[in-house]
Amino acid sequence: MGITPTQSSTLPPTTTRMSRKWFGRVVIGITFICLSSTLSIRFYSEPRLAIGTFVDQDLRSPKTIVATDIEATKQAQELAKQQVVPIFRSNPEIDASAAKHLEELLKVGDDLRQSSGNLPYVDRKILSDEVQRYLRRTSEQEWSQLQEKVNKLTASSGNQLITSASFLNQEQEISSLALAELSLYKSNGGVTDYQNLILKITEVRKAYTITQEKSAKGPEMFRDRLLDMTNEEWENIKTLIRQALTDIQSSGLVVGFPDNLLQKRLANLKNLPTNDAQRAMAIALLSTTVKPNLSIDYVGTTERAIKASESVQPQRIALKAGDLIVKGGQKITEKQFVILDELKMTQRQVNLKGLLLMIGSTAIAFAIFGYANRRWQYLLKVKLHVKDFMTLGVVCIGNALATVLMAPNMLVFVPLASMGLIIGSFYSSRLALLITCLTSALLAIALSADLVTLSPIIIGTIVAAAITNRPLTRSHLAATGLLVALVQAAAYTAIAIIGGSAPPVLIAITALQYASGGLISAILALGAIPYLEHISYALTPFRLAELANLDRPLLRRLVTETPGTFQHTLFVANLAEAAARELGADTTLVRTGTLYHDIGKTLRPEYFIENQMGQPNPHDVLNDPWRSAQIVKEHVSGGIKLAQKYHLPELLQAFIPEHQGTIAISYFYCQAQKRSNYVVESEFRYVGPIPQSRETGVVMLADACEAALRSLGTETTLEEAKNLLMRIFKARWDDGQLKDCSLSWEDLDRIAPVFIKVWQERNHGRIKYPHLAEKLDPSGSALPDHLCSYKNTEARQDQPLPPQKIALK
Repeated sequence: MGITPTQSSTLPPTTTRMSRKWFGRVVIGITFICLSSTLSIRFYSEPRLAIGTFVDQDLRSPKTIVATDIEATKQAQELAKQQVVPIFRSNPEIDASAAKHLEELLKVGDDLRQSSGNLPYVDRKILSDEVQRYLRRTSEQEWSQLQEKVNKLTASSGNQLITSASFLNQEQEISSLALAELSLYKSNGGVTDYQNLILKITEVRKAYTITQEKSAKGPEMFRDRLLDMTNEEWENIKTLIRQALTDIQSSGLVVGFPDNLLQKRLANLKNLPTNDAQRAMAIALLSTTVKPNLSIDYVGTTERAIKASESVQPQRIALKAGDLIVKGGQKITEKQFVILDELKMTQRQVNLKGLLLMIGSTAIAFAIFGYANRRWQYLLKVKLHVKDFMTLGVVCIGNALATVLMAPNMLVFVPLASMGLIIGSFYSSRLALLITCLTSALLAIALSADLVTLSPIIIGTIVAAAITNRPLTRSHLAATGLLVALVQAAAYTAIAIIGGSAPPVLIAITALQYASGGLISAILALGAIPYLEHISYALTPFRLAELANLDRPLLRRLVTETPGTFQHTLFVANLAEAAARELGADTTLVRTGTLYHDIGKTLRPEYFIENQMGQPNPHDVLNDPWRSAQIVKEHVSGGIKLAQKYHLPELLQAFIPEHQGTIAISYFYCQAQKRSNYVVESEFRYVGPIPQSRETGVVMLADACEAALRSLGTETTLEEAKNLLMRIFKARWDDGQLKDCSLSWEDLDRIAPVFIKVWQERNHGRIKYPHLAEKLDPSGSALPDHLCSYKNTEARQDQPLPPQKIALK
């Protein structure tokens, strides 16, 4: 991206150059002082007697004091963490799975009961439930003997059986009871009804036998109890089991709950059937279907533990004057350091070596940046203005200050990646990568004790800088923030696993914290960019897209007041954008800058031929080449004033004077020479400056070639078109207009074919219709009959009849 005229057209060149030079030095100096001061904070009051320092003599307390016992405090904090009650989280999906499992088992039970013949399978007035159970499960031999006994009994007793049967009671054996009930029904119901009953019992027996074979292979709890239940008992037990499962799952079961305790809990349930067999089956069903649904919420538990740890009051230790703190010949521990520091015995002072190291490192970083900015501008794809140095200084100092202040406790949340996102959005990924690496190196020196903690953040920052290259949409920055979050979390996880000292839960929580730092970076960058655009000379593609909106006041004025100039502007924009893309220049900047390059023509649109629309040329009426040249030049100076009035950014204002440079207004210059021998050439040249960037240089060439390309007919060959363009390019080259914009002659040779291609796309061929058809129907879809001729009559007959009438509108 090209950024910058180095001087303004509204100020004297020498004064402007000197003022910018000194202002730039002041900006760089202030940035150096602020950055080195920020990074050197820890060296201003660094203890000589730090942790791990070897002492050669005893250190005793000079006075009585109650000091902080850091070791006891840590032990108390660790104990508070261990005593925290875990937080459990219920999983509704497990509850649903348990309920589904129960319903599947109950469906198996329903199917088995259905296939065996539900109980009762005959009316209870005929046979009791116990008899019906007995008749299903009795053997074939016993069933045959029972039928013979019934026949003999009914044949010999007759009606006497009716009387004697009423005295039967439930205490008799089940076989005798079955004999009595069958005999009674045969005697009272008749032979036909009795035979139907026997057939029904026989069918049920067969089904029962088959079902028993199936149940033997099915769930164990159904093998001995299920088929002996009545329909009412089965429906009741299903209801009770469902409710019991809901109650158990609602009360919660933790993972790893002992099985013996679970069986006791099930056995003590009050809402199960009272019948022992049925209760046993219900417990068996519940044992199979109940599932642990409580799992430890490790994040919540860890947060509770951290809060408990933080709530622990510092443990104190009483020292009397003369008590030994550190024995000579030993190293200072953390506990001893805290006590010494409270007694102000750590001998804090300015660390001159560290301070000089930090200042020297910052100076080296500035030197590297300065050399790169001066020597590698083409590689960095940027040419910095003084205001850009201010922006870079604000970004670097802000990030450095945040990092230093948040270290070490809040270091994981540092939004350092916002530096790469912001610089990459304004300039280029290469410049962002350079500044990010230099700043990261300085931070590594400043925070050497926390380098391991800082490493994932540095990695995320470098990734953000590498992939942020003037993105066209803000959503790209948001997506990059997500990527940085993942990179920082992954980098920390890898470091923690290699180190192997942290538990998995703590690794996961810290990784999330690093990830949140990446997201905060994107949010901070998106929020800061609109404000930094008011400081910076460069503009982000987001801002350029907003300024290219035709509803902006200046552009709306260009469209409505100077339609001819607007059409000229669009063609120049297409040419310049295509050329910029070919050269790898900033296409967004070129297109937006081109839209504003001729806004000065809105002040006097009638003096420019594209807006005259067949009207008399005011220059002919004026008949004064000096005055006409002055009016033409005023479209540049007036355009600058309009841009300043409407607060157009300086970067775009540069396109207004630089697209004309200092070229001569040849037509009026020649007219003046015909009238006078004393013509001052400078009076017929634009004030300038000449193009200072590749972008404004490309617009100058596009503006110069636009009229020439419009004048070419469709019969013009590509060679003729290229020769014409190269003559125009050579005229600008020989006039010295392109010497400051980094365009080479090879670049011009690449631009010419691009201009020709855009011209060809604009002037594509069209079918030529007969003259009369153009008057009647420009599309040529309907032609008068007398214009159509045919070679012979047959061809005439083969063609569809033309319309007889043509409606004119």
